[in-house]
Amino acid sequence: MTTDAAASGERVYQRVVDHVRNAIAAGELKPGDRLPSERELVEQFSIGRASVREALRVLENMELVRSRPRDPRGPLVLPVTTAPVRRSVEMLTSAKVLGLAELVQFRMIVEASANLLAANRRTDAQLLGLERNMARMRECMRRGYAEFSQADMEFHELIAQAGGNQLVHVYGDVTREAVLTLIQRTILDADDRTALMLQSIRHHRAVFDAIADRDGLLASRLARESLYAYYADHVDEADRAIMADLVRECRGRLPA
Repeated sequence: MTTDAAASGERVYQRVVDHVRNAIAAGELKPGDRLPSERELVEQFSIGRASVREALRVLENMELVRSRPRDPRGPLVLPVTTAPVRRSVEMLTSAKVLGLAELVQFRMIVEASANLLAANRRTDAQLLGLERNMARMRECMRRGYAEFSQADMEFHELIAQAGGNQLVHVYGDVTREAVLTLIQRTILDADDRTALMLQSIRHHRAVFDAIADRDGLLASRLARESLYAYYADHVDEADRAIMADLVRECRGRLPA
């Protein structure tokens, strides 16, 4: 086999991958639908069984389908989820492709947007959920930082849900988790974790009040001010300057 033919043979499975991915994106394949069997895919695309199996392996890794060997019903189409995005960010963080400064700067942008959207779109029921969450945070202070941190994450999750923008929700969530993974050791080693928890509760109360008042600009500004105050000391001078500019952009105030 020539080099060109070998390369072509190695890529032939991509035709199946692209076909399935495009059909799912277009709504032609929906969760719960079945793909043709391996034998039918071989005939449909005029390719070898090995190429079909490679295509199914790729689609499974993308979490678009689930297949079982010799299942006559064909691979099952799965609901599209954000799990691959989450794992990609986790991998980029673990491999140090994304650093703390980049993640925090992006989080300043996304969480400011999430707060602004929530202030404009929140419902009374969602406000009640935020109030209950803050009460849980106060209760968790006695149980330790791990449980408090979980309740803290839930507060931001509730705000993202109230904002109603799925991209802001997804990327805010995965970025927040990545930042906390990088900074967790510093938090756990802090001399006064109680002070950190009280600071977080005060911030959440201010954000809640702004969202309740439908003051999106204030809610947005509070996000950037808080993230700067919390993380500025953990990045270098150049990145700190960028974070400061992000605060000034929304007319926020920097710590004295």
